[in-house]
Amino acid sequence: MTVRPFPRRLDALDAINAFVEEFVAREGLPAERAFDLQLVIEELFANQVRHARGGRDTLDVGLEHAGGALTVRLTDHDVEPFDPTALPEVDTDAPIEERRAGGLGIHLVRQLADDLHYDHRDGASILTVTWRTAR
Repeated sequence: MTVRPFPRRLDALDAINAFVEEFVAREGLPAERAFDLQLVIEELFANQVRHARGGRDTLDVGLEHAGGALTVRLTDHDVEPFDPTALPEVDTDAPIEERRAGGLGIHLVRQLADDLHYDHRDGASILTVTWRTAR
């Protein structure tokens, strides 16, 4: 897995997007795959920056393409648990005025990816998103 630390600030998203584009090109993946990866990482990264308490000055973003899978892993060190996967499913059929605020970003991640997993161990929140590439 290729891992890079990025400043734990929203203005790091441009650098993260460049990292994703480099990875996609190096792996020979379709260019449109970069869009999905960037969208998912932006949502998860922003959630960690905004909602996770504590944290170092950097947040690690890892990318891997191996064994028929494409994996994104965000690791936020020295934080209290913050599990965005615990959010309830969004009822997109409900009238807008009956919906609770928030949760649409995680809904989108769930729709785009094959698997979204959260773990908190040794003081780190770890979000892993996987797409199967061999179908």
